[in-house]
Amino acid sequence: MGHRKHNAPRRGSLAFSPRARHQVLVPRVRNWTARGIDRPMISGFPTFKAGMIQAITIDDREKTPNFGRPLFNPATVLAAPPVTVCALRAYGKSKGNKFVIADVFAENLDEVLRERIGSLKNTDAGHNIEELTRELNNVDSFVALVAVLPNDAGLSNNIPQVQEIHVAGGDKKAQLDYLKSVLGKQVKCSDLFKAGSYVDAIAITKGKGFEGPITRFGVKRKQHKSRKSVRAVGVISPWHPATVMYTVARAGQMGFHQRIMKNNRILAIGSSTQSPITPPGGYLHFGEVKGDYLIVRGSIPGPVKRLVDLRSPIYPRKQKATPPRIVELNANGTALRIPQTTAPTSK
Repeated sequence: MGHRKHNAPRRGSLAFSPRARHQVLVPRVRNWTARGIDRPMISGFPTFKAGMIQAITIDDREKTPNFGRPLFNPATVLAAPPVTVCALRAYGKSKGNKFVIADVFAENLDEVLRERIGSLKNTDAGHNIEELTRELNNVDSFVALVAVLPNDAGLSNNIPQVQEIHVAGGDKKAQLDYLKSVLGKQVKCSDLFKAGSYVDAIAITKGKGFEGPITRFGVKRKQHKSRKSVRAVGVISPWHPATVMYTVARAGQMGFHQRIMKNNRILAIGSSTQSPITPPGGYLHFGEVKGDYLIVRGSIPGPVKRLVDLRSPIYPRKQKATPPRIVELNANGTALRIPQTTAPTSK
């Protein structure tokens, strides 16, 4: 492209490679953390994206020029029905590789969960609590096998979504006692998170199909008389080496990738029975939010109805988590009721 007089770098980032489709709709959480967790608890929670609203809060950051003044925040509403702890799993570690030591399944599950969990049972790792207690020295980590029903969030899907969530906080004995106390029971999002705390949101982004290098990487269009093709790169490789480098912008899959949004602040946690958050007519393509919900500041990856995993932050903030003071919640020009847990206090 010798006609170009100025440098025109590529706009696409090489940080996300390979840009391939994710295999399933449920995100895969590769890393968990115990930072900032002082008691045994599951360090994540699955939710469903409902829609976005506007939240006006009082800025509580002391070192900003806007401190004490109203702050406009785009916010995402996440439906968070309670999850059922179907089983606990103990992992051992040998030569850097993890292996299953024991699986303990709950016996008082519903028929829908029992059918879904039955296919996941490992007969070789079947244990009870007493046997697992004796092998506690060989345990490297505990995970909880939890299931959530999309139908409880107001969706039409009644197939349970099952996934592993890491247990953090305390020592191994305290973690086992915690898992025994919640085995076969439901855990709510309010038991793990509180208003003002920060979470990492992991989800699968909206798929956009097969796209060219102009849309996919933001390269510049060629002159209309220079080549037969306009929406393509000029040269993909030199003569030698006779290979195409991975840094060359090429056409391919765009969207439907797993992405992480770090340190999203929870503005409010509420319940639809006490403080309904659904605007008149419902959220677009979602409908009415039923049960518990969270309001998270900012945007979250993925379209509505998609499962979003909230995780304790890998890089937690140092300041103390305090509930933000919400002045107004608005959706499509309609004022919404502020959850009681975060309503501003009158002096």
